[in-house]
Amino acid sequence: MSYEQALQALRDGDLKTAIPLLARAVEETAYANEELNHAYTLALYRAGEKARLGYAALEMGDAALEARPALALDYFQRAFLGGLDAACLRYIGEIFEGWAPSRVDGVAGVDGVAGPTTPSAPIRKVAHVVGSVRSDHLPAQHVVAVVESLRQLGVESQVFTTEWSSSWFFNTNGVHADSELLLADAVIASTDGNFIERAERVAAAIRAWGAEAVFYHAGFNEQITARVAAFRPGPIQINVAHGVQMDADFFDGFIHLTKQGIAASHHSTQPREWIPALSDIVERVRACPPNMRHLMGLGNAETVSATLGDLQQVSDPAYLYVLTGILKVFPNHFHLFAGSGDVKTIRAALHAEGVLPRVRFLGTMSEVASVMAATDVYLCPFNKSDESVLLEAMATGRPCIAVGFPDDSARNSAAEVLGIPELTADSEVAYLAIAQGVLRDAENRAQYSELVRARFESEFSRASLGRKYVEFLSKLQQVG
Repeated sequence: MSYEQALQALRDGDLKTAIPLLARAVEETAYANEELNHAYTLALYRAGEKARLGYAALEMGDAALEARPALALDYFQRAFLGGLDAACLRYIGEIFEGWAPSRVDGVAGVDGVAGPTTPSAPIRKVAHVVGSVRSDHLPAQHVVAVVESLRQLGVESQVFTTEWSSSWFFNTNGVHADSELLLADAVIASTDGNFIERAERVAAAIRAWGAEAVFYHAGFNEQITARVAAFRPGPIQINVAHGVQMDADFFDGFIHLTKQGIAASHHSTQPREWIPALSDIVERVRACPPNMRHLMGLGNAETVSATLGDLQQVSDPAYLYVLTGILKVFPNHFHLFAGSGDVKTIRAALHAEGVLPRVRFLGTMSEVASVMAATDVYLCPFNKSDESVLLEAMATGRPCIAVGFPDDSARNSAAEVLGIPELTADSEVAYLAIAQGVLRDAENRAQYSELVRARFESEFSRASLGRKYVEFLSKLQQVG
């Protein structure tokens, strides 16, 4: 049967016609026709049909797995563009676990031959595997900071890329020579061959370099990176989860950039550490105009507070009670909200109390430096705080106020990150009292600012980043 009509509709950009025809075609061919599979997934991708793309590509990968495992990885990677549930992630993880080399005397090996042994001396040579070192790849920005911080501690790093999105699906070109690279001495992977051939070359390069530990800065959405990890080219392997961790049992430990990531981890029995990413918020705030408040329409404000993140987290009565109390006590105080969500409940409550005119809803913002530049105090939500935003507020030395929930680790993350008892409340009444005290006294506010800045420099600055990575490696050596 000819499927030319379906393929032609895709070539003509007629997705409305192409998608149903291609859907029928791939079912009739039982996902065995690579040209049709590619056309169907491409049509779904272009149409923004994420859910259908995810599950169709997963079916295609499953069908190709036994005969053409490299092609299966290609389809699995497409499936991640649509999003996959936990059961699907675990399924793919089990496939990779089946490919991982067996262990001889507790050490990874290939064909019964023992692999590199876990070093007993302090580790001084580590590899970093990242999808790309182009400037628009966020994990690469983090790797730059980690490499620099480790170098200051005498730990040598070599960065290897997998170029997972090059020469593939939506990006058919190879690595762009004119792209801005963040690490000029990185080993850039060749994009020749299929996914497994590409992964084999990267794994061989890591082994040849002699890494004592390997950090994988990626999730399962990078199937080539995951395949490199399954080859286990280093004696110690750590997944640095920039989002969802790799759900596979060939890592010795996990580093999470968010505390929520640890709570959601499938590998609850393996060593895990929360080491947040760094931010250049201080430089970005300095670059803001000195009259930021005036530009934001806050020229009459004596003090300004802010809360960033999902508005659902600040719509509860307890938080609105605190905010209303602040605005009533300080008639020249303004508050800024930056985040997505329904504002109706919040607006209605603040309007009823007569304080709405001094509240600004800025919507979703990709750049929060302007908010921090105009802010005196950062008010954490009660239910769930975005710790990355809290860390940026701390980096700029803004006094931050949080509620502690010792019996609820998910809700207590803000208090744990802040780590300053004087700015941590045990109730909304205590929260209001702390906030009023900080806003009322500029000298008091300056003292708290120094406390917050000192806490940040001690635990979350660039200087502390390498130390935490080294401490985690030492912990894994002891476990091994």
